[in-house]
Amino acid sequence: MSLEKIHIFVAHVLITAFVFLISSPAPADISNPKTGFSGLAGTYLSARHAEAGSSLTRAANYFVKALQHDPENSGLLRQAYFLNAQIGRIDVAIPYARKSYENSSRLAIAPLIIAIGHYRDGDYEKAKTYIERMSVRSLNGFALPMLKAWIFAAVNDRTSALAAIAPYQDQELTHTTYNIVAGLLMEFFGDKVQAAEHYGRLAEQRNHSIAELRAVSAALHRLGRTENARELIERYRKSVSPDALSVNYLNSFADPTYGSQAVTAQLGMAEALFSASQLLLLNNNRGFSAQVSIVYAHLALYLNKNFQLARRVIGATLAARSFYKESNIVLNEIAHGTPGHIFAQLLIAENLERVDRTEEALKVLRDIAQQELTIPEPLISIGDILRRNDRFREAVAAYDEAFDRYPNREPSEWAVYYTRGIALERAKYWRRAEKDFKKALELKPDEAIVLNYLGYSWLARGENLTKAREMIELAVTKRPEDGFIIDSLGWAMYVMKEYPEAVTFLERATDLQPSDPTINEHLGDAYWKVGRKTEAHFQWRRALSMEPDQAQRASIREKLDQGLVQN
Repeated sequence: MSLEKIHIFVAHVLITAFVFLISSPAPADISNPKTGFSGLAGTYLSARHAEAGSSLTRAANYFVKALQHDPENSGLLRQAYFLNAQIGRIDVAIPYARKSYENSSRLAIAPLIIAIGHYRDGDYEKAKTYIERMSVRSLNGFALPMLKAWIFAAVNDRTSALAAIAPYQDQELTHTTYNIVAGLLMEFFGDKVQAAEHYGRLAEQRNHSIAELRAVSAALHRLGRTENARELIERYRKSVSPDALSVNYLNSFADPTYGSQAVTAQLGMAEALFSASQLLLLNNNRGFSAQVSIVYAHLALYLNKNFQLARRVIGATLAARSFYKESNIVLNEIAHGTPGHIFAQLLIAENLERVDRTEEALKVLRDIAQQELTIPEPLISIGDILRRNDRFREAVAAYDEAFDRYPNREPSEWAVYYTRGIALERAKYWRRAEKDFKKALELKPDEAIVLNYLGYSWLARGENLTKAREMIELAVTKRPEDGFIIDSLGWAMYVMKEYPEAVTFLERATDLQPSDPTINEHLGDAYWKVGRKTEAHFQWRRALSMEPDQAQRASIREKLDQGLVQN
């Protein structure tokens, strides 16, 4: 099966499963005041409001409460098990999933949750019953080979286990998954020779993800092939130039004791569920696919509470869906000293900033910076937060401290120079800022946002006008739909007194970014220069309504009062 066909198949089962999940008369039943269920209607609406307001926990609680009013409502049951599974309350989700599945055997997620509940209890025959009821055309269809393999393994049926996983072998999207699962199965059955063959194939591959590297290196250690594990990790280091956060993972993976726990049925199934979660995110990391991916990852944690990488994936996916509180709850469970702890703390701080808890975010980062004295990332994040909050001089100080932690005070990433350059420019340290922008372009010569920022800064200062325009024109070729970059090109034409041409590009910029005060002010200036003074006043008034800063507000009001001073 081709990669394109696999993507189409996964998309199809996602749509099919989503229809099964949401098809319910519940909203119509409970929103009608004539039914007499005013308490139910209010609770249901509160649940929907909580979910829309980025609180899965409150939404799950409200749906459970709503079921007290109408215990048989199929829509409420589905929401109760699905939302509780997304926040890791698998024991709470199981009875609702069971009751929901009794009402409709067409559901996709419910039988999976029920099966994993039985699996953790060691009742593999009951788990097998539910797994076997799952349709290949349901959402779980893409994961069924793994799920069935570990069901058969748990009842010591080696032949059926290997036959179950075989469909993955020749598919591009699942070839790596096949070798991981097959290797684990061989370990489980005590066949170290066959296990080593599967892991060897994986070790020969390039472009591993951290998740794949973790699985393969742990397996090689368990097989007594620590040198092979270390060779794999060193090859990875050389190929990707990992940052300090990844280095923590790599150092952990190189430890001979890493992953030393013997493969059991529970751990094997946990790995399968995590692999399924990763495949879903690979196909589509947003919407319903992301929700189901979180459920799979939580089920993996349900079977293996020490699965820290699953916590990281859950936390990151929840954050991407704007469920910041739930993300931080999961991320805070990644203990200090584990390789994912620093990453978790950085994301926790980012989540706090997103809900306007800036000082708490800064405290988290400062604590990490003090605990990890050689790692620049926490200080970079501090600088980013301060810069976004217009605390530019403080941001510069944080970036400078971060630079002190790089070898020779020279990061290898262009973005670090670019972000410090912005802070320096806004703090009015122009010559240092200019140097940083040039260094960023030295590391990545065609980066559009750097070309634009430096070019526009030169325009504003009246310096290097020809070079500035050339850089902005190059930036436009890289990002032709970026309103801010189009505005810069229009402004370059304005500065060079090409007013009709400037109007054309600035009108295009306002179409792309209609709510930016500077772009609208620029268009007003260009209109004035070509004699379209009524339109100029309109654009200036429009820019003034967009809450520009104090200095820009004063400049626009002066233009509205006096027009544009001729030069």
